[in-house]
Amino acid sequence: MGLESCVVCLDNSDFMRNGDYSSTRMEAQEDAVLLLANAKLSSNPESTVAVVSMANGVDVKLTLTTDVGSVNTSVRSARIGGRSDLSAALQVSQLLLKNRQNTHGQQRIVAFVGSPVETDVKQLVRQGKQLRKNGIAVDIVSFGEEAQNAEKLEAFVNAVCKKVDGSDNSHLVTVPAGPHVLSDILLTTPVFSGAFGGGGGAAAGGGGGGGGAAF
Repeated sequence: MGLESCVVCLDNSDFMRNGDYSSTRMEAQEDAVLLLANAKLSSNPESTVAVVSMANGVDVKLTLTTDVGSVNTSVRSARIGGRSDLSAALQVSQLLLKNRQNTHGQQRIVAFVGSPVETDVKQLVRQGKQLRKNGIAVDIVSFGEEAQNAEKLEAFVNAVCKKVDGSDNSHLVTVPAGPHVLSDILLTTPVFSGAFGGGGGAAAGGGGGGGGAAF
């Protein structure tokens, strides 16, 4: 995993109270986000991670930083409540990346979506095309409401995805509810591609563009 500036979008809506993941959607998501942030920051000393919460008004919990401790504090500080706004979170994330201090390396947004996406598909496609134009890759982790959100999220990822060195740069990863650990599942997907010195994503296949990987 090379130098990267990454904004992680947390779903902290009321749906995160559900206990269909170990042990709640929120706790499963927090563990996955922290594992991902640690992987990105440890893979390159100049990589940075920011944290944005998407419910009760989009809130920048943490601007881009190399400090994994600050990421941990910001993730754990997110409070559950209200409805998630993926579209607004993408807009805020794009601004954070535009104003990054280190303009080298890749730009990426990783959004965890565990509640119904209320934005219409046409707007999401427009946003996807704009993000692609600005050189920003997006990984979507869909969990909890994956069937309801499938059409919208697939269309969005198809719009934002492009080939980089022969591989898709954006992915949709779908993780249905079950006894498995969300973070463990994500380790085998393109979201963790290259993390911890490994290939990541080998078990997931191509990922973005055609709808991504499902588990």
